[in-house]
Amino acid sequence: MAKRQVVKEFLGGIVKAIGKKKGKNAAKAWLSSPSMKKLAKQQDDLRKAIKKDMEREKKEDPNFEDSYEEMLKFLKSLD
Repeated sequence: MAKRQVVKEFLGGIVKAIGKKKGKNAAKAWLSSPSMKKLAKQQDDLRKAIKKDMEREKKEDPNFEDSYEEMLKFLKSLD
């Protein structure tokens, strides 16, 4: 529980600094850190895998097309 509070305080401080435009350089450094880049790559790989699975399902099941279109709009909104 204590670790969670520390993370909340840390992220809260970063967000406040960014909001006040005092932490612009800190935000850039944080977002370009290797761990954030790794998370962004994982998210992109997951998005591509979901889209590929949905394309396959669309070919196999014609009733899936409506759901596919809705989910595709959602995935595009993540970009």
